[in-house]
Amino acid sequence: MPNKEKTFEEKMNKLEDIVHKIDNSEASLDESLKLYFEGTELIKDLEKTINDAKEKIKESKNSWKLVYY
Repeated sequence: MPNKEKTFEEKMNKLEDIVHKIDNSEASLDESLKLYFEGTELIKDLEKTINDAKEKIKESKNSWKLVYY
């Protein structure tokens, strides 16, 4: 079965789970450290997704201006 890329929402849910586990001391120190680094990678990925979406919107607005102005 192919490795399907998780959706933005799935990644956000995973990040929320990580924050919850760390905040509530549900993990050992080693596990918390692992979760922390996993969370930072998720944040980078989520930021990239948001920035890509912003760029697409900006490009769409610019092309709209060229057509209608």
